[in-house]
Amino acid sequence: MNLLKRIFVDDGWLKLLSLALAYALWAIVTQAPPVEIGMSVPLELRNLPRELQVEGEIPTRIHLHLRGPEGRMRRLEPEEVGVAVDMSWATPGNHTLRLEVSHVELPPGIEVVRIVPEEVRLELALIPVGPAPR
Repeated sequence: MNLLKRIFVDDGWLKLLSLALAYALWAIVTQAPPVEIGMSVPLELRNLPRELQVEGEIPTRIHLHLRGPEGRMRRLEPEEVGVAVDMSWATPGNHTLRLEVSHVELPPGIEVVRIVPEEVRLELALIPVGPAPR
């Protein structure tokens, strides 16, 4: 019983002061308005079937508008963010990929406001097998 009294009652004013300071700090941090930044990040096509290759040019970088707490956004490194699209479904032909928030890899606490471009067009072709005809 003495142990519980010592933990919860002794130095009660100090415990209340600590609680009040923690609450004040929490209130200040959570009320800070979020900031937005723009960032250019790499586009990665993952799980492209081995028999397919990309023909022509596609953008290698995508521009993202991101929003989050100011302190976190200041420390954000480009290596922490990327756009990755699973291509395991791909077939030969022309495709339009709609880039969505689910394709963006982000640290916690940061959200995507906008993706530019929203769509990427690409042509997939079968990789030639064997010697070329003469």
